[in-house]
Amino acid sequence: MPQLELAGERFRYDDAGSGPPLVLLHGLGASAEDWEMQIPAFSRCFRVIAPDLRGFGGSVRGRGRLSIPRFAADVWALLQALGVERFALVGHSMGGAVALQLALEHPQAVTRLVIANSVPSFRPRTLRQHFEVWYRQVVMRLLGPARLARIGAQRMYPGDDQQALREKSAARGARNGRSYLESLSALTRWSVVERLRELPMPVLVLAAEHDYFSREDMLQFAHGLPKGRFHLFPGTHHGLPLEAPQAFNPVVLRFLGAS
Repeated sequence: MPQLELAGERFRYDDAGSGPPLVLLHGLGASAEDWEMQIPAFSRCFRVIAPDLRGFGGSVRGRGRLSIPRFAADVWALLQALGVERFALVGHSMGGAVALQLALEHPQAVTRLVIANSVPSFRPRTLRQHFEVWYRQVVMRLLGPARLARIGAQRMYPGDDQQALREKSAARGARNGRSYLESLSALTRWSVVERLRELPMPVLVLAAEHDYFSREDMLQFAHGLPKGRFHLFPGTHHGLPLEAPQAFNPVVLRFLGAS
């Protein structure tokens, strides 16, 4: 994967295909590797750019506090360095938060927006949500990233026929360091619920039946958008792009006007 230095800091990204630019943003604890089922398919119609967010994969963590606006600023700086002015944008989980932040800060640049397994606020509201954050923090600190990654992989890919996905996800998650907890904390401070009406572009909200977020929350999100659309994938979980690419990819490509 190519690397680029921005203000003296190294960022790694994938850049494949040709055509209109399409940017893919990965979730918490992941990297551009997690788009392995999308990049070959999408790059037939688009120039696909999939960065490793700051502190993940091959991108440097750097100094200072991690935040969703900082991640978005990094992506914007990378795209400017690559000469990309207008682009479609797809974000998964934490990458969905970064995508929403980026689209709000540069609405003229984003032609279409896809948000998968994500919501416009990660601030815990319910007892279950507070427990989810606390549980991840405790497991990460006491048992380490390998154990947390195995637990997460089992939740995202629980099927008897998904062992290979579990093993791959666990191996990748085991490489996480302090950026994971810092990013988790950043997510709990982030919300753009009050700004959804500022998004002028068509937005597709993709939900999984057995996600951490309820169908009702995802529908409410879509209905709060000026040009929001909603699609539910039955039987799926939080790792939607890797779990069900045969369903996910055609829906995204149709929305982007490629099929």
